[in-house]
Amino acid sequence: MKKLLLVFGGLLTLTLAGCSNNQLTTNHQSYQPTALTAVIKGQAAAKHVTYRIDNGASQRANLNGGTYFFQVPAATKDQTVKITAGAAHKTVTVKQVAALGNYQKIATSYNQMATASYLPAKTQKQLQSAQANQAATKKKLAALAQTDPAAAAVAVQQQKVAGQKLQQRLATAKKQAKDDLLPTTTTTGLHNLATTKYTTIRGNVQDGHLMGLALLVPTKEMKTKTGQKKFITTFALLGNALGTKPKSVMQQFEKVMKDAKKNSSSTTTKTIHSNGVRFNVGFSTDHLYIYMTK
Repeated sequence: MKKLLLVFGGLLTLTLAGCSNNQLTTNHQSYQPTALTAVIKGQAAAKHVTYRIDNGASQRANLNGGTYFFQVPAATKDQTVKITAGAAHKTVTVKQVAALGNYQKIATSYNQMATASYLPAKTQKQLQSAQANQAATKKKLAALAQTDPAAAAVAVQQQKVAGQKLQQRLATAKKQAKDDLLPTTTTTGLHNLATTKYTTIRGNVQDGHLMGLALLVPTKEMKTKTGQKKFITTFALLGNALGTKPKSVMQQFEKVMKDAKKNSSSTTTKTIHSNGVRFNVGFSTDHLYIYMTK
């Protein structure tokens, strides 16, 4: 009788364990991030599920018709995600991906170009020339000072005045561009980095690494000349900051948009590639999305 009870108890334990496992499922054991995140999805017999990423803080995801989902931002290392629903537990892995680069460096580069875009074309050329010829100009003035100190002093004063005027114009341009600029530092996670009427730049930053960017554009603004100009400028500047070839990307994008018009029911398009960066274009009822990842 004692042996029979032990066998029965073991069977009961296995049965209950099986029921517990059936209370929580995941679509995959391993997930590869797409765009900025990996979407973890499954079913559970509970009011909600909780999950922890790499033993971090516990987070909660509600269920809809027995189905749950939540997003895990992509990172440069594999991430372990522990999911719990009642007494049931599951562990899945989110695979590592390559970063676009150092966030601060990319943001600084973008901000410089975004500010310069508010300068007149002539001033932009003067700024580029001054930056490109800075070392040569300094050397030329030093040589002139040896042969004609008075002429060198006049030239230095002229250069100083021109530099002050350029700095004033840059200060004005920076004020005009303030809503377009990215913060040069930000915390780990998903953030809307810059939001205007015409565009939103969203980023996934992990420990100082920029994992991915998303450019969101309201479709109604794409129908206006100002909206189109703002989109093209922002898109090109982001491409430049990421080290891609904006002209090639825009040509590919135009083709993607033409193909999308032929198949208006599709919400996704072909991937655009440039210098190791991928551009994925998507659509919703009211927005155009462009995701930039490695």
